[in-house]
Amino acid sequence: MNIINSKGLHVGVVTVSADRTLTEMQQLQAMAAKLLETARKLPAGPVCRDILKEIGKFRVRIAALKAKAK
Repeated sequence: MNIINSKGLHVGVVTVSADRTLTEMQQLQAMAAKLLETARKLPAGPVCRDILKEIGKFRVRIAALKAKAK
């Protein structure tokens, strides 16, 4: 998942792989929650919408990996 700042600039990448431990997955979930909280503070518009979609995809991938680990 690409991380975009409030000005629409690329500032980082977060990757999710299948070999994560439960603690790492919990950390990823916490990170996704913080990203979502931050994204909700952005002004409405296409950049904000795209960021929210990316965060949603990230959260789905975390949930899938968590389910697969069980």
